[in-house]
Amino acid sequence: MRSMLARLVPALLRHLEGYAEIAGEDARDAAAIVARRLLTLLLGVAAAFIALLMFCAWLLALTWDGPWRLWTAAGLALAFAAAAAGLAIPTLRRHSKTDARFFSRVRHEWDRDRELIDRALDRSDHAAK
Repeated sequence: MRSMLARLVPALLRHLEGYAEIAGEDARDAAAIVARRLLTLLLGVAAAFIALLMFCAWLLALTWDGPWRLWTAAGLALAFAAAAAGLAIPTLRRHSKTDARFFSRVRHEWDRDRELIDRALDRSDHAAK
């Protein structure tokens, strides 16, 4: 058993070093994916916000001299509150499955190494019998 462990220790250390390298690559990939998504989201939100401001200004300009001025402002406030709630509630409840893809290479290598270690231990058990 001791000789088997002496043979496995260098291999395990090499695997740990490999895991660190693969984890670094996966972390860089995950950071790039998240950065692209955040940039796209930021640009979309900025454009939508400007369009929404222009629409609200147009509605208020249409009704400014009329009796519906206050109702228009109140309706816009209510619409903003409803939109905020409608967007926030599902987002807060959702658990994305895309997060499970992060560090997939590390998981794959870990599974392969676990299989190799299991096979090595099975061989040593058969040899000991």
